[in-house]
Amino acid sequence: MMGASAVLNQNRAVSRAGQAAFRADPRRRTVVFQGQVLLIENLKERSQLMRDMLTQERFEVGVVDDARDALELLSQGLLSGQSKQPELILCNARMLGDAGLAALTRLAESHPDVPVILYSPFTSPKLRAAMARVEGAFILDASSDLEDLRAAVLSLAASRQSL
Repeated sequence: MMGASAVLNQNRAVSRAGQAAFRADPRRRTVVFQGQVLLIENLKERSQLMRDMLTQERFEVGVVDDARDALELLSQGLLSGQSKQPELILCNARMLGDAGLAALTRLAESHPDVPVILYSPFTSPKLRAAMARVEGAFILDASSDLEDLRAAVLSLAASRQSL
């Protein structure tokens, strides 16, 4: 009986220490990306497919695969000018959540010359409404595939070059 209690108390102590360490993690490092296209995608397989497709089309691609890093980059790095502006942002909208979409909305308003493509394999009415608030964003619905994405990227890239 005493052994189980000791294990329970040890687990509680470890849990509290883990929570304190998580709260104390300020994530102060600067989030940067390299490339013309900023890809915000947390699923490794999808990210690799998209990166390969974009690289084949001769784009330099920088990937941010963590929602907190994406929020940091969108809300502070890009908005403040601390980070290099991408030529195109390609983003899994569901991954960002409400705070990330709000930051992307502010970024799109202040940098309308940076095209944004939003996609999400799973959407809800709330997510679609939030995606629609990103001014000028090209939105791909759940039925879109990799070829639709490629066509959208090439179209937006061509329209930027003709300006």
